[in-house]
Amino acid sequence: MGVSVELLFIGFVIFCVWAYASDKKEEKRKREVAQAEAARVARFGDPAQVGVELARMTRQGDPQRMREVVGYLPAWPVRDPLLRTAEWLAALTDNAGVAEAAGVHRDITDRVRATVEAAIAELSALAVKQVSLVRIFGSDWQALDAEIRRRLEAQTWQLGLVCSAASSLRDSLAVAVMEQRVHGGGVPAVEQDLHALADAIRQLSQGDERRF
Repeated sequence: MGVSVELLFIGFVIFCVWAYASDKKEEKRKREVAQAEAARVARFGDPAQVGVELARMTRQGDPQRMREVVGYLPAWPVRDPLLRTAEWLAALTDNAGVAEAAGVHRDITDRVRATVEAAIAELSALAVKQVSLVRIFGSDWQALDAEIRRRLEAQTWQLGLVCSAASSLRDSLAVAVMEQRVHGGGVPAVEQDLHALADAIRQLSQGDERRF
């Protein structure tokens, strides 16, 4: 009987020690998670860091991480078009690789990649501007100066032009894949769509507000 009580007591002590250690371990895990989240929020409060991360995730073609980075931008009208544009640019990079593997001349696919890279640089710059504006005005869209809202609305429209040009270029690359197998050489539509995408990027870069 005495032995059983002693065993029960020892077992109880062991359980208490285990429970205490488990609680401490869980507290440490929660603290580390909270610290990591705080560091991440602080990092994405840095305009330059947001721009760098968006560019990197777009180049890598990671849709989940792209959405995560864009999610740190303010919920202004320009945010969703910016994400769609990043997704199109990531897709175009992948399309260029597929087209090259199918026999489309590398000169064409390299120009697609270079044009996409120019567009990524503009997306990065636009993200930097938004985070910088949040630090000045806060995240309320209506709190922004009217002229700034007008310019951002213009860039929202310009992002739509980039997406439209990217879509057309994707289609002409697909045609180039077919034409390459039958005739060899390039496809004029690819040249036309490359120029259209470059022009859309130029408008975004220069803040062309012709519609407004």
